[in-house]
Amino acid sequence: MSNYKQEAITELVKRLIAAGFRVFISKSGTYGFYTDAKGTKVICFQNDLGITSFSGNYKTDKPKETGTGWRIREGDKGTYYQAIFDSCAPKWAVKDAKYSYTTLEQHLKSYGESSGYVEVT
Repeated sequence: MSNYKQEAITELVKRLIAAGFRVFISKSGTYGFYTDAKGTKVICFQNDLGITSFSGNYKTDKPKETGTGWRIREGDKGTYYQAIFDSCAPKWAVKDAKYSYTTLEQHLKSYGESSGYVEVT
């Protein structure tokens, strides 16, 4: 049985694939992430109360101070996917920590089993 979250994610996935990204969705179908062909970085997405939000992910040498990611934007206009992907972690989030963006391999290792991610082709 489908719900509004699954429907919104299904439509988003179609647009992301059309834009040339690799897309993975959770077993529940209510959230997921996208990456480039090489899996260099992941951008997570979810839909809550009809609003899609996107967030970036990183790993730092000071995770207790910086966390593991940042909210990039709320709302899906259907045209900003490359700009969202290209966005950089803001200084307020990473502070003076050394960081790198979470790769596809790292993200799947951390969350793949619990989320039941499947690549949409």
